[in-house]
Amino acid sequence: MKYCNLLFGCIAVLVIACGDDSSSANYQWAENCSSSSEDVQESSSSRNDVKSSSSVAASSSSTEPSSSSSAKRLSGEVSGDPLQIFKTRVPKKAVYHCDLTQEIGGFEGDFDQKDWICSFKYAGMEGYVYVQSSPTGCTSHWGFYPDIGVDSAVFYVNGKYETLNDVTYDWGGNHHNDSFRFSYDGKVFEYSRSSINGFAFRPCQEMDCLKVYEADGTTLIEDGCNFNSDDLSKVRQLPIVCRFSNLEDGSFGDFTDNFELCPGDSRLSN
Repeated sequence: MKYCNLLFGCIAVLVIACGDDSSSANYQWAENCSSSSEDVQESSSSRNDVKSSSSVAASSSSTEPSSSSSAKRLSGEVSGDPLQIFKTRVPKKAVYHCDLTQEIGGFEGDFDQKDWICSFKYAGMEGYVYVQSSPTGCTSHWGFYPDIGVDSAVFYVNGKYETLNDVTYDWGGNHHNDSFRFSYDGKVFEYSRSSINGFAFRPCQEMDCLKVYEADGTTLIEDGCNFNSDDLSKVRQLPIVCRFSNLEDGSFGDFTDNFELCPGDSRLSN
């Protein structure tokens, strides 16, 4: 648990205690204690250009949105079963050994492979993206976390497989506010979040929304997250559903959109 006396803009003394933070049942992240929230948007990322091949027909079924948050009811669900679309793997454990014992605080441990499937909905296009990744190094910055490289990525949209370019994953610093990007159809799509835990500045669920950029990856076309907006009608206007694979058996659970504003999000009172 972390807390801060915010009197006079948090100029007062910051007191920090390390412990467990709440998260949704479907989201797991590595807990590292930190005395700063600067790393909410920081991390290293790795890049991989990927081409997909062959095609299969996706089963068609639709599900109504089930979000119980006070945000506008938009669903990130799309038709089809991604587990019938993609050939998935069981991620391997402890594939990279990190030794940062010489750093302040010191750390030594192993990092696992990390795979995920996300829905895709934008401008009449619908589908899924499946990404496999592995740790390639480790970083010390207000804690310790892995550098992630993309092993492969497959994009299935509007009933066929498409080529993906510039697939990158960002761990999101010690607080693990992760995101990932890829280029498609002359644009850059970033999977991000529209809400994080307001008490600890950590995620309470998987990535839930899209940001769309020009091909330069910098010029924003549409912010479908609106993380900083106090107007709930503008929050999460490009919803998606992401699920990380289970390290034990490679399963992903279901792809029901159960997004909610995180505990401590000030907009809960709006």
